Amino acid sequence: MKKSVSIMLLMSLLFTMFASVGHAASVPPKLFLEGKQLKSDVDPKIENGSTLVPLAILSEGLGYEVEWEPVMKKVTVKNDSTVIELIIGEAMVKVNDVIMDIAAKPQLMNQRTMVPVRAVGELLGLEFEWKAAEREVHMFRIQPEQPEQPAEPNPTEPEKPKPVGYITGVSMDEHSVITITHTDVQKPGKPLVLDNPKRLAFDFKNSTFEPYFNGETRVEVAENPLLTGFRYAQFQLNPLTARLVINIGDDTGYVVTESENAIQIALMPSAEVPAEPEKPADPEPPVTTPPGEGNNGAQYTVVLDAGHGAKDPGAYSKPMNRWEKEFNLNAALKLKAELEKDKRIKVLMTRSDDTFLELADRIKFAQDNKADLFISIHANSYDKTSVNGSETYYYRDNSKALADFLHPYVLAGTGLNNRGVKKAAFKVIKETTMPAVLIEAGYLSNEGDAKALFTDSVQSKFAAEVGKGIKAYLKLK
Repeated sequence: MKKSVSIMLLMSLLFTMFASVGHAASVPPKLFLEGKQLKSDVDPKIENGSTLVPLAILSEGLGYEVEWEPVMKKVTVKNDSTVIELIIGEAMVKVNDVIMDIAAKPQLMNQRTMVPVRAVGELLGLEFEWKAAEREVHMFRIQPEQPEQPAEPNPTEPEKPKPVGYITGVSMDEHSVITITHTDVQKPGKPLVLDNPKRLAFDFKNSTFEPYFNGETRVEVAENPLLTGFRYAQFQLNPLTARLVINIGDDTGYVVTESENAIQIALMPSAEVPAEPEKPADPEPPVTTPPGEGNNGAQYTVVLDAGHGAKDPGAYSKPMNRWEKEFNLNAALKLKAELEKDKRIKVLMTRSDDTFLELADRIKFAQDNKADLFISIHANSYDKTSVNGSETYYYRDNSKALADFLHPYVLAGTGLNNRGVKKAAFKVIKETTMPAVLIEAGYLSNEGDAKALFTDSVQSKFAAEVGKGIKAYLKLK
């Protein structure tokens, strides 16, 4: 019966052996598979405690199917049940579509591809025996149990190929916001969180770079507690995948947003990452009086308040060279048009052009017209330009249900980061008496948010989604 030791113990012995001084340390170990010596024209190498062997050992000696992609510098090793993908110089390995870390990186040495036999052997299920006196490593294959034969799958239609997205640029600003400019690239899902060092790996599916480049681009960042650098490359050719890896600090959080032809990854202290709002309960519609004369048979009156106006322009967007009052009015007019498609809703606006109206007059207008709902539309601004996303504010208790209900529609309309539902004593929602909310659609101080909010298609979608939310709140079907 063969005496087997763990891979980790074996490599510890190998490292100790190679680290010793004298003639013995200069003699490389011999490799055996099932008692047969594996020979190569290049001896194994010890790098940082790991044994690297020529690629030929895996293919000719161990009998695995091996593929080499020179453009990607990627090695693929296969047996009947396992596919391992390694990239030269990369400490991550992909095993049957699962990403994991390995201690040793594959390397190019003297024009030969050297791979870590420990990592590959462990993943492919080899057992090892170390014979110290002979300085021999013996490897044995583990015979897997025979799996049950799977049932014949039902034939399915082949998936249609998805359009390829092109990343045209990756950059970072002084506020630790990494921007990926692109054409037709989909927003990435949650990143892989890897350790030693701590890093985030974002995969952009079905995407490549324009112009295409070989290898990897690295950016080092100094004196920044949020990150030490980032790198990006074409991670896979099949399926086509681009990868962005960010080396982050121990207390770094992130928020991913997108705007037209750009995806932003804003890094920030973990405590500053906005929490996801709780899913609101379905509220009861507001109680209203029966329609009277002059209300054209409408059941509900909704007052839309386009914030600021004329001499009070609101926040300024430096990237777009435009003022908040423009967005507020455009969005309110589009929302008015959406709501008026339903004759059961009467829409009144505190201002319908570039005029100035005092806050007290806006409140009086809503009160005098016995509004059932009051919706004030704004855009935000902040000194830190990385801050971004949509918020919905309320003040009085009878407005919280409306804010909770409407906020998901606001997010669907803007497509921006979720900054949640918040309570604040804004005058127009504090001193009105009907359910009232103030929507901060996005941050004009953030370039991505500003570009989105001043896009006609985003304004139209905002109006359509918020209009849908108001109708659903009023239970109008």
